[in-house]
Amino acid sequence: MSALSKSVLAAGLLGLAVAAQATPTVTVVANTAGVTNALAAADAFVPANSTPWQTTSAWWTGNAETITFQLDQAYFLSSAVITADWNDVYRFSASTDGVNFTQLFTVTGLADQPVNANVTFGQVTMPVSFAPTALAYSYIRVQAIAGDGSNAIGEVSFSGVAAPVPEPGTLAFMAAGVGILGFVARRRRRG
Repeated sequence: MSALSKSVLAAGLLGLAVAAQATPTVTVVANTAGVTNALAAADAFVPANSTPWQTTSAWWTGNAETITFQLDQAYFLSSAVITADWNDVYRFSASTDGVNFTQLFTVTGLADQPVNANVTFGQVTMPVSFAPTALAYSYIRVQAIAGDGSNAIGEVSFSGVAAPVPEPGTLAFMAAGVGILGFVARRRRRG
């Protein structure tokens, strides 16, 4: 294979890999009673750094409250951008079914804000990278786990690779194959 062919092939594969990365649409599907303005956590409006914690955000006091988000489909997640109150610690957990959650990452403005942000009040936007998940998740839950007890999520977004969804023709073909296997098994039992 010529060097030019290898370059074209590599560029094509790289293009496929980049094209496969996506940003899911995120919606709030549940929150506990103590969360105020929960929908603001996924309204596509990112508060500026140092915006007061109760402004343009979902906010609550204490560490018992949660917000649950649903992605537009299942994704193998690999990064997030979180805008949150700067001096609290937030645990993000993921789920395939919306019931059983597994910790994905924790984030705090005290340690995870970009160096040039220098936020010491209000909300801060923090990029978070992690190893791609082995499972394709559809639900994310956030809970404050430490800090001053005055918590806020201004916005969340995630990136990952969308889980493949079979086309209707593929599903019909698979169903026909299972039907044939059942027919053959039945004939073998009779004969």
